[in-house]
Amino acid sequence: MIGAIVALALLLVAANGGAADVQVVDLALAQVGDRLVTLSDVTLSRALGLYGMAATDGPISPADLEHYLDAQLAVREAIQLAVEVAAEDVQRAWDARGGTTLAAWLDCIGVDPAWARRLIEADLRAQRFVDLRFRAFAFVSDADVDAALGPGPQDEAARSHARERLEAERVARALAAWRARTRERTPIRYLTGTASGPWPAPFPRPGPDTGRC
Repeated sequence: MIGAIVALALLLVAANGGAADVQVVDLALAQVGDRLVTLSDVTLSRALGLYGMAATDGPISPADLEHYLDAQLAVREAIQLAVEVAAEDVQRAWDARGGTTLAAWLDCIGVDPAWARRLIEADLRAQRFVDLRFRAFAFVSDADVDAALGPGPQDEAARSHARERLEAERVARALAAWRARTRERTPIRYLTGTASGPWPAPFPRPGPDTGRC
């Protein structure tokens, strides 16, 4: 009942030249545990390039939603483990995404900057969780590097690149396995169904000009 009310209430119908023009303002897409996930959550996260999402334009796809839901599993776990993020780290991430330019864009589209900061903090918290839970234990030995590179002399740059690649692969495998297990025990409810996507983004990502939206 609540999901249906939210889905219907977040549609704005405006008159345009005498014709009814339906514009999606927001939409309840899913629920992770007791947390509602809206179209604007996913859109703003993608616009800011959070959770490893590419800052692209266009509709939000079912794949975008799934990526966001996977990220929320890490955010939930990080909160449960009391993983902290320093205020200065949030500020650096904010500045890296434009700082005052970002604030002008958020004002232009009518989004509270505090909401964007919370999303940035959640992204950093999830990254910190991955570092502590997976990256810290993705040990790559010299023998692993030798096996990956094969016979013959290799310079230090090649060895370093191979070590980073192997570590990233191990982290990705461990994280994927953890996500699969966590999804099995975490209640995820789709309120619109992935078959109904893609969904029109309620606002564009930041443009090259300050404050343009």
